[in-house]
Amino acid sequence: MADLTAQLNLTSLATRANMSVSKLNMLFKQLFGTTVGNFHQKLRIHQTADLIRNKQYSVTAAGYQLGFSNLGHFASIFEKHTGLKPKKFSSA
Repeated sequence: MADLTAQLNLTSLATRANMSVSKLNMLFKQLFGTTVGNFHQKLRIHQTADLIRNKQYSVTAAGYQLGFSNLGHFASIFEKHTGLKPKKFSSA
């Protein structure tokens, strides 16, 4: 969570928590109701939405800022989490 631009490395997280990746995923899902990957993705999208909402970055720049290299993929994930396409969100 300290650096949402970094790629998620489940193996590293599991090692730091002294457990296997499967155990980490199972416990995380029990506690938070979602996978580690989905949780990380949701945080990245919400951070991106904040950058767009506050007019700090364009949609494209905000996506790149948070580590999304494929803008088509970014747009579909953004819509999945916010209910709006990024361009529509930026003009709302």
